[in-house]
Amino acid sequence: MINKSLIVSKYIRRMLLVALGGLFVLPIVFVFVASFKNESQIFSEAGLLSIFNLTEGVGLANYKNVIEQTPFLTYLTNSFIITSLSVALSTLVNSMAAYSLLRFPWVGKQCLLILLLALLIVPFEAVVLPLVFIVTQLPWVEYQNGSWSLIYSWFNSLHVQIIPELANPFFIFLFYQYFKSIPKDYEEAALIDGASIWKIFFTIVMPQAKPVIATVAILTFLRSWNAYLLPVLVANAQDVRPLMPGMQQFFSHSVDWGAVMAYASMTTLPVLIVFFALHKYLVDAMKTGIKR
Repeated sequence: MINKSLIVSKYIRRMLLVALGGLFVLPIVFVFVASFKNESQIFSEAGLLSIFNLTEGVGLANYKNVIEQTPFLTYLTNSFIITSLSVALSTLVNSMAAYSLLRFPWVGKQCLLILLLALLIVPFEAVVLPLVFIVTQLPWVEYQNGSWSLIYSWFNSLHVQIIPELANPFFIFLFYQYFKSIPKDYEEAALIDGASIWKIFFTIVMPQAKPVIATVAILTFLRSWNAYLLPVLVANAQDVRPLMPGMQQFFSHSVDWGAVMAYASMTTLPVLIVFFALHKYLVDAMKTGIKR
């Protein structure tokens, strides 16, 4: 016999989850809808009822203003370059570090693992100023005036917004925990067959770690795409500025909230696309962590 109280509680729980989800989604929907309104409509006395009145608005005028008033495409291109390279290199560097900690027998790796866990409690804001001082003194090769030249500063460049944050203790720990759940049998068999450690890592280990790779990719994407503090300190030049510092500068020069909402909408859309494309792997990684 079906327990009616359990069915009722199940539907109530689902309704509460839907309501909670709607509460979190509402600000995002508000930003997108407000990007098609002018400032008087956004701050109308009718409030949200005026905002969600789809029959009134200014169309794509706010988006046009953003493109015309700022080098938005330059900011967007910089953010895509920084984020794409950060995701690829961060996944590679942190997975290799975790695999070496787990599989290679070398002295002191347990102490290093404990140190990595201890670094999780250190906020980025506590080390950003020493980091800025270091990167502004490091050498780099640049192509200037038809020839390659050596300069001693990473200031105002794209790589200064990528390299300093590649290694991440939390991501190393995620890979380490996930690699522990992968049986060693396939690796040992491949090693007996003469496969190199690189081949084992890239053809056997990494294909089995898709959930944690997707998790690290999503988290790295969000961190790099939304980065603000480090780019503000090390990238003042307009041609290397990403979206978030560009948005702050645009906001300081414009009081048109409709255009600000349009800028925020174009900044948020790529994040939503990446999340919906990879959320399945993120859920799988969480399930694996819970089971473990």
